[in-house]
Amino acid sequence: MTRLAVLFSVLAVPAVAAADTRPISLDEAVAIARDGNDTRAAQAVAVERARAQVGAAAGVDDWVIDAHVEGLTRSTEPTMGPFFQETDLDTIVARVGVWKPLAWGGRLGVQVSDGVSRTEALLAAGGPPTDLAYTVHNPRAELVWQQPLLRGRGRAVHDAGRRSARAGADAEAAMLTLADTRLVLDVSRAYWELAYATRELAIRQSALALAGEQLAITRARVGAGTGAELEVLAVEQAIAAREAALVAAEQALGERALELRVLMALEDGDPRPLAAADALDAPTPPAPAATDALARTLGFSPELKAIDFRSRAADARTRAADGSTGPQLDLLVRGGPTGNAAVAGDAWSQLARFDGYQAGASLSLVLPVGDRAARGEREMARLEEKQLAHLREASRGRLTAEVQRAVDAVVLSDKRIAAARRAAELAEKNVKLEIDRWKAGAGTNFDVLTRQDQQAAADAALARAHADRHIAVAALAALTGP
Repeated sequence: MTRLAVLFSVLAVPAVAAADTRPISLDEAVAIARDGNDTRAAQAVAVERARAQVGAAAGVDDWVIDAHVEGLTRSTEPTMGPFFQETDLDTIVARVGVWKPLAWGGRLGVQVSDGVSRTEALLAAGGPPTDLAYTVHNPRAELVWQQPLLRGRGRAVHDAGRRSARAGADAEAAMLTLADTRLVLDVSRAYWELAYATRELAIRQSALALAGEQLAITRARVGAGTGAELEVLAVEQAIAAREAALVAAEQALGERALELRVLMALEDGDPRPLAAADALDAPTPPAPAATDALARTLGFSPELKAIDFRSRAADARTRAADGSTGPQLDLLVRGGPTGNAAVAGDAWSQLARFDGYQAGASLSLVLPVGDRAARGEREMARLEEKQLAHLREASRGRLTAEVQRAVDAVVLSDKRIAAARRAAELAEKNVKLEIDRWKAGAGTNFDVLTRQDQQAAADAALARAHADRHIAVAALAALTGP
């Protein structure tokens, strides 16, 4: 069954008895959500993608093997005059090189090449022209060093991609922790809202049952001539109001169960409405001191860590951009033994004995006019660092306020629970006393119904205080970390 079908099936299920629900603990709900929630899964994929980028960036130090083959054939008609004229040339050159990038920029490598050329020439030396034909093997082995002297020089440029990728991967990992923390908070909030909605439904059912009992007693009294028909109408009016409140509570319960199911991405085909198995009045840990909570939050905050890692990546790009502006001046130094003979074996023997050699050096200069691309990259990296510094301070200030708000919420929830519990106990006593007064003729049905409504409101307020306590603790835990 698809996720959409599951949600529609859940929406179609009316409020049912507890036996027809699916009890689940908060730990189970969190575990299922972590496995199936698509938002968290998308961030987990982002972490894997960033790690793949780290592997790709490490390729800057990979050895490189290159090979090159080139052929040439040329034929020309001889002319009168020159002493020596090349008339035909067939040549092929093969080269292979092994290169190692250098940590400070540039690269060092070894190149081995061999060229074979077959030449036909016309030689005129005062007598009849003579046709010459000869073959030459020209092997060569060289050590080659390429080094940027200005632009692109240094470790900052060479390591920029790798440092940026590592910092980016760390930032994505921090964002995964943040996504996980927020998911746990959202599931916890939805779970305790479901628990509260369940308790509220029970309170409304109890209030309706009490009104039904009150109606039966009132009708009996009217039948015995000790009560008025107006009292029956008053109870019936209360029953109608409590039935409406019960329907609203059933709707709220269904919505809370659906919200939790969506967060859990539950698709196991079980359409039964979810029910909170954990007790709403279960004990919760005491709130930490505000100073301790703030220190723990600033030390744990995945958001601040992600900003710090992104700042490192921006710093790497800034350093690389600083080394990638201005003129480009590259040095190339190469040299090694050579061979030159008509037979390949002889030519390679000459190379091995170092009978001949070749060495050379060159400088190449490239001067970009304006250099707007490199300068723009440097300015963008610098501004990114500045932006992240502002974002870090803004996040730190917001987290400080959120911690204080969360600590206050936990502390005040303790006081709310104590006050609400006392109010619920007094409301229960008042109901009993009011019923006794009514039975003795000193009170009215209206007074009894009013006291019952007050008891239902007090019980609901106590349940709300317990739910808010759990939610406040979850919000504080999301800030301070496990």
